[in-house]
Amino acid sequence: KDPYYVEKRKNTTIFSLACSNPQMSCFCTSVGPGPFSKAGSDLFLVDLGKKFLLEPVTDKGNIMLNEISGMQEPEEKDLAIANELQSGAESKIKPHVQLDGLAEKLDGILDHAIWSEIHEKCLGCGVCTYLCPTCHCFDIEDEAADGKGRRVRNWDSCMFPRFTLEASGHNPRPTNRERMRHRIMHKFNYFVKNYDISACVGCGRCIRNCPASMDILEVIEQLGSAE
Repeated sequence: KDPYYVEKRKNTTIFSLACSNPQMSCFCTSVGPGPFSKAGSDLFLVDLGKKFLLEPVTDKGNIMLNEISGMQEPEEKDLAIANELQSGAESKIKPHVQLDGLAEKLDGILDHAIWSEIHEKCLGCGVCTYLCPTCHCFDIEDEAADGKGRRVRNWDSCMFPRFTLEASGHNPRPTNRERMRHRIMHKFNYFVKNYDISACVGCGRCIRNCPASMDILEVIEQLGSAE
């Protein structure tokens, strides 16, 4: 475990806001959580228009809620509006991908020619990894100034050539093909094996912001149909 993260997480209270207006590129219902998921939250909020509906999810959230003054018990119409917003949001999310069996499928196509096809559009800019809420690659550097030094951890991307460049000059992921393969394998194979959940929340950020218009939904479909 990362002791620095564990300490910060322990001292953090997570407020999450229900997503009432998903975008066209969203596909969160395909990977599990959904726009009204409370997973990972301490306190869950729903925007009802003129007021918010708050629901404690954990003891930490309940303590925080009790510290907020002026709270009122929700009325039946408030709960009805929240249910209506949830149904409406879920109905707007159209894209569906089949993740069942994908991790096992990826084990068998590690050296498949399809990776050469998939990576062709990629510019290697790393925007997908910097915008992804589950990507957490980092680099460690030693900085020196005025006779003093410090060791710092910097956000990095596995899509960059230097990320895996070794001191010997060897790079185990020398081209975009290997780097793209690693990104997909990490999200839908390695992470699934370790934590029994994919490292993708279906937010669609990588789809909306990719300068080459790469669509991870299309990538998943291509891999799923590879023979």
